[in-house]
Amino acid sequence: MEMNKNNLFPIFVKLEELRLLIVGAGEIGYEKLATVLSNTPGAHVTVVANFIKKEVRELAFQHKNVQLIQAAYHAEFLDNCDIVIAAVNDIDLAERIRQDTKQKGKLLNAADKPSLCDFYLGSVITKGDVKIAISTNGKSPTLARRMKEFFNEALPDELETLVSNLHNIRNKIQDGFKERVKKLNDITSPLVEE
Repeated sequence: MEMNKNNLFPIFVKLEELRLLIVGAGEIGYEKLATVLSNTPGAHVTVVANFIKKEVRELAFQHKNVQLIQAAYHAEFLDNCDIVIAAVNDIDLAERIRQDTKQKGKLLNAADKPSLCDFYLGSVITKGDVKIAISTNGKSPTLARRMKEFFNEALPDELETLVSNLHNIRNKIQDGFKERVKKLNDITSPLVEE
């Protein structure tokens, strides 16, 4: 493994087909819940916390697929989820959640605690069906956010139309896989040439 290389494996998860547990419903919990719902409004989310911030309640009220449980965290909550986000300011609790998720075979993102994470939530740019995620390997969320702002401005809004047109062309090409790829490459290569 190279030391100066981001070795994370990028994936896009069909979160609406999984069950997400968010532990914490303060400012960090609200930020994580809002991020999840802005990307996947149909995600099945359970939020567990002793205290639930007003904004979290309001956001959950707008999404019937979000369940709020006002209670202290315990490991049994992990039995009904596939992925976990620990959005807590308590390092001891975050480490306990980490131990529990490892023991139960769940993936964990611990907000602002990269060493406890199995995965990171990158900065995301969405233009219709085009979604680009940016990762700094957990080292600088601020840089990722700045890059997101740059690409959000740089990518044209017409990108969605282009994707739709290319999808229609792809479906009309009746040739084999290699010939289809060649034709699509011929069509799209002018997009990256100067």
